[in-house]
Amino acid sequence: MKRNAINSGLKSVKSDVLIVGCYEGALENSSTFKQLNGAGNSLLKRFAAAEDFTGKNGQTLSHFADGASGAQTVLLVGLGERNKLNLQTLRTALVKAFRAVRGMKRPGAVTFAPLSLAGTSLTHLELAETFSAYAGMLDYRINHQKTAKLRFSEPGRIESLQLITSGLSAKTRSLAGLGLHNGGAIADAVNLARNLSNEPAKDCTPQRLAAVAQSIADNSGGTITCKLHGKAELEAMGANALLQVNAGSPLDPVLIELTYTPSTGATKEVLGFVGKGITFDSGGLDLKPADGMRNMKRDMAGAAATLAAIEAVAKLQLPISVKCFVAATENMCDGKAYKPGDVIHTMGSIAVEVDNTDAEGRLTLADAIAYAKTQGVTCIVDLATLTGAVKQIGGDVAAGAFSNDDAFLAVVDKAATRADEKLQPIRMYDELRGFNDTEMADVKNSGGALAGSTTAAFFIREFVEYGGNTVPWVHLDIAGTAFRDRELGADPRGATGFGVRTLIELARSAARKNRK
Repeated sequence: MKRNAINSGLKSVKSDVLIVGCYEGALENSSTFKQLNGAGNSLLKRFAAAEDFTGKNGQTLSHFADGASGAQTVLLVGLGERNKLNLQTLRTALVKAFRAVRGMKRPGAVTFAPLSLAGTSLTHLELAETFSAYAGMLDYRINHQKTAKLRFSEPGRIESLQLITSGLSAKTRSLAGLGLHNGGAIADAVNLARNLSNEPAKDCTPQRLAAVAQSIADNSGGTITCKLHGKAELEAMGANALLQVNAGSPLDPVLIELTYTPSTGATKEVLGFVGKGITFDSGGLDLKPADGMRNMKRDMAGAAATLAAIEAVAKLQLPISVKCFVAATENMCDGKAYKPGDVIHTMGSIAVEVDNTDAEGRLTLADAIAYAKTQGVTCIVDLATLTGAVKQIGGDVAAGAFSNDDAFLAVVDKAATRADEKLQPIRMYDELRGFNDTEMADVKNSGGALAGSTTAAFFIREFVEYGGNTVPWVHLDIAGTAFRDRELGADPRGATGFGVRTLIELARSAARKNRK
């Protein structure tokens, strides 16, 4: 999708769709509306009145352009009251607008008309970035691999975006152009995570994730380096938790390590992103029922989110060091598979009794986090489709957020809110930690059904805090939000790419802090 900021008048802009933002109760105060309405002998005004379009937030109204602009179709979108326009209300309006665009036969080129931001809390940089990001996220189509053989025809797609910046200063036009670029990087990252999570498990293997990681590094302009730790190296490293989860699969595991160093040089703070990378989860010998296995190709959604986020960090050229770690494997069952009752001596030197082979994600995260701590990260955020229990807390709306550091949790939660993703912070009561105790080892990998999301988080926390080099840590259980059976906000049905925007915004906030 091409993106451009253009300094042109309405009539000279060639476009299939012209989106016109309208403040509530102030249609005739808009110079753009006046121009469009005047050319049609007040037809647009009369049509808006007939359809009761007043500019309420999220209202849309489609009309032919009638020669008033170079566009074929005019789409009015309500922004609500001018003094209440902010990032969230703008997002709500753009979701409605781009859903309307998706319903058009040939959206092709889409242009956003000039909009005065006087009296609002928004900047033209924020407007451009949000317009660009939401266009990309809402134009997404699931990579369903349909063909034209049986009643399928490819729907129209947005081919290009234009933002008219006439009347703005040269500096503001430049910032608008930057916003379009930034929004494109964010949308591309979210859509990469969605695509990976939607791929069939036979295609999205540990080796496929490794190839994607290498490609991200190769295309980063030298700012990202990639290390792929294979089976022999994992054995030498003592990554026994990852190796045991992998034992029943014919595909080798791989520990993916990406390091982003800004062109301005490494920073003292190093963000650590850790993603659960189970490319298919059968449950192991504690086999899942058929319904529980249906969506397990997406058990690597956390890995997809972290890989996509570090790619976006590089595209945005953020002055903050970031490292990404993914322990990638399948969890399958054959005669070599690990068994309930086994004891695993992990990379973090903690002995773990296997209480349930379907609690495998936390085992792979344990080794990934233990390794990340040796690589100089100063904080860790892990993303994992870890427990079905978290759906009883946040449903499919909010991810569960657990932490060993209230201040860091507040930073991550603020980043999520600014990025338009929802977290539900969950207090980790010490009384629940003992559910992971066992007589056979230091800890077991399942604390049972009671407070299952919290006991799973406590298991991971053992590896974060072991060894004296504790770092601030947030665990995001995205099992309820990584894929949905409905459209919600900017997200489609299926894989959502949840967490990508939060990680990008967290890196941005760290970069802003680093600049001071």
